[in-house]
This record gives sequence, structure tokens and C-alpha cells, in this order.
Amino acid sequence: MHPEEIKAALRIRGWSQVRIASDLNVTPASVHQVITGRVKSIRIREFICRILEKPVDAIWPLEAEERQAPFSERAPRHDIESIEKHGRAG
Repeated sequence: MHPEEIKAALRIRGWSQVRIASDLNVTPASVHQVITGRVKSIRIREFICRILEKPVDAIWPLEAEERQAPFSERAPRHDIESIEKHGRAG
């Protein structure tokens, strides 16, 4: 879901980022960062999932795709010879 869709779905159910933050004893900024995908707090995500009655993968689907992608597609591999020769990647 797009962050704006998440926020709208929360509002429809009577929840705001401030209310979620208050219930979890975190800052509203922390909740915002989770909604936008900048931070991955399991506790905040699970709370939002319970409110929206959806699994994590339905709200943040790109991460589900990343978990299913082969390792070589998730992160670039650096040439081991270059690392050994120069002491760093690149």
C-alpha cells in the first residue's frame, strides 16, 4: 500500500499516527517513518496490521518480494579479488 493509502485506511478506522504513537509509547515521527517504509519496526507494523486487519505483506508488499528474490538480486556482490587486493569493495 502507498503510505497515503495506509494513512487513509487508519483514519477511516478512527486512528491517527498520534494515537498509535501514544498507545505504543513512541513518537509520531516513528510511526510516520514506519508507514513510509523508512524504518522497519516490527512492533509498530504489527500494531498497524491489527488495526487494518491485513498481513504485513499486504501493507508493505515490496519487502515480501525482496525476501523472495534470490540473494544475488537483493544486493550487489563485490568482486572478492578487488576486495582482497584493495581492502575494500569497488
